[in-house]
Amino acid sequence: MRFILIFFSFLLFLEFFLRFQEEIFLITQYKKIHCRTEIDLFLCPNIQKQFKRFDNSYWKISTNSFGERITSDTQDSREFLEEIWFIGDSISFGYLVDDEFSVPYLLNTKQQIPVRNLGVDSLGTNGIYRRLHLSLQVHKKTKIQTLIWIYNTSDFYDDEKEKLFDQFFYRNAYKVHHFLGSNFNLYNSLFWLKRKIIYQNELKVPEIHTEVSDDHITFTNISYLVEYIKKNPRIKNFVIVIYPGMDLKTKRPDIKSKVTQKIFDFFKKHQITIVDVRDAFFLSQQSPYFEFDGHPNEVGYQLILLSLIDFLKQK
Repeated sequence: MRFILIFFSFLLFLEFFLRFQEEIFLITQYKKIHCRTEIDLFLCPNIQKQFKRFDNSYWKISTNSFGERITSDTQDSREFLEEIWFIGDSISFGYLVDDEFSVPYLLNTKQQIPVRNLGVDSLGTNGIYRRLHLSLQVHKKTKIQTLIWIYNTSDFYDDEKEKLFDQFFYRNAYKVHHFLGSNFNLYNSLFWLKRKIIYQNELKVPEIHTEVSDDHITFTNISYLVEYIKKNPRIKNFVIVIYPGMDLKTKRPDIKSKVTQKIFDFFKKHQITIVDVRDAFFLSQQSPYFEFDGHPNEVGYQLILLSLIDFLKQK
């Protein structure tokens, strides 16, 4: 009994001590800004937080009362009769950059029509569908002039992960994982230490997929989402943005990625309007990525913005 008391006292001491370790504490806080639905983790409403990148710089995130990352027009939770909507995962969301550097926010400052950001990091295709469906229910009077999806090939991995939610054990284990990660610094310190070791040895996150089969579940999921969008009378235009991921060896845009080309061909086959920014990334004189992570940086998001502006001018 005495050993158990000592053990738990030690754990409490560690938990208290780790609260003052900024990097670990902010990991816990980042998980807290995601609210669980039955299946998904969406952004929580009314958040204003600052977080630390792996290069020790900071970025901030704010959400409105709808749990959407803010743009200049939606930061006070206003709704409009006609809007541009962004759906997707971390790229549409604007992971690692301040609110005003996300593509939806940037576009909002350049267009007369309001822009709404429905992006949520780490969502797979079905999660993106559910976020869109929820928003259409919440903003019942809004017509979507253009729906924009900045496609991220990480969906091939996220869709495989989401498929596991059909299994009772995995679904509930993930709920426990999120609960522990949202409340205990000690739990997050284990993952932080693992990532720290990886980054100190200059090993990046391995490429998720170098090739995918034609029968991959992502293609089925996208087909369902595209059909849902086409049938919705409130959505006037639908646009896919294809951007190149970072080559982990060269730190340059991987414009020869077979997976990116395959998803481009898939959308083209289904007659979806495409804005292809691969050449813009490749020709950029500045790196468009956070090299420690691979996500686009402020330069990358500006490149996507300029391509979208050119496209919208032609509409």
